[in-house]
Amino acid sequence: MKNIVAIGILMFIFSCTGEKSKEGDQFYDQGEYEKALESYDKFLTIYPRNIKTLYNRAMTYEKLGKAESAKTDMNTLLSLEPKHLQGRIALGEIEFRSANYKGAFYQFDQAVTAHINESKPYAYRAKANQKLGKVDKALADYGVAIRLNSSNGMAYLYRGTLFVSQKKFSAACSDLKIAKSLGVVEAEQAIKKYCK
Repeated sequence: MKNIVAIGILMFIFSCTGEKSKEGDQFYDQGEYEKALESYDKFLTIYPRNIKTLYNRAMTYEKLGKAESAKTDMNTLLSLEPKHLQGRIALGEIEFRSANYKGAFYQFDQAVTAHINESKPYAYRAKANQKLGKVDKALADYGVAIRLNSSNGMAYLYRGTLFVSQKKFSAACSDLKIAKSLGVVEAEQAIKKYCK
């Protein structure tokens, strides 16, 4: 009888705390980031190693402009699951936005190493290489990203911008038009500017 009561109490606690994570997701989707953060905090006090909620809280911190807190959560997540693709890329993006291109490259490079057959990490690593002035390596990575997934619009967009910087406008416009056809909104403005 005691076991049944204990199991019932545990199930009740889990269902209540599990709702906090779902509630946080709903608040996040509605743009209510402070409320989302509160829900994620409550959930993580009981389940501090929950990968999904750590990731979601990090993204919430990002929306609130709290990059250091976001990095802390991403580093915790990656210590628990080092090959977490979205976590690596998100941490790399945080570093990239803060102009720490070497830090961004490191995270993207780790993502490539762990997911060698995925297109996305190559495109991100290429973007970091581009900022670091490593043009040949960036072009090679963009090429791999496109070869692995010809629908990777981001790879076409950023390779197009790299071609623009090299004044290779024909190649740039070709890539930018492909990016636009793949739904990359940013490509439209670049086409208007460079492809006459």
